[in-house]
Amino acid sequence: MSKNKIESKITIHAPIETVWAVLSNFEKYHEWNSFTPKIELTNELGSTVGLHVRLNPRSSKTILQKETLLAWEEGERLEWGITDAWLVRTIRIQHLKAIDENTTEYYTSDAFEGPLTRLILFFYRTKIQIGFDDVCTGLKKQVEGL
Repeated sequence: MSKNKIESKITIHAPIETVWAVLSNFEKYHEWNSFTPKIELTNELGSTVGLHVRLNPRSSKTILQKETLLAWEEGERLEWGITDAWLVRTIRIQHLKAIDENTTEYYTSDAFEGPLTRLILFFYRTKIQIGFDDVCTGLKKQVEGL
């Protein structure tokens, strides 16, 4: 793992199509995603992604993070990030991999670059890591409960 990357993954006992259906249903993120309970986006590359991020799991307060949709590979991968700023650039990946017809690996990461990277990770690495781990657990519970 890169020191400027935060990542998490989990095995989900469900077909990849079922996991993708939950992962790509942004209107229902609040049902399982405590870290980013609301996302506003279309699947048009280059469009703005509005992420309502909860850095404190004990609070209902979210911050709005605006990023750009970089990849939408139907049934497999979502990617967005901050690519046009020089102080900090990020790339967030959510990737599904079929282990077999009834098992899927979910992987998520956020890679950081730029002069503010060390400062951001000093203050937020643990909160983001906890958030990513919660996303994995929430997605698994939501999908396996269907």
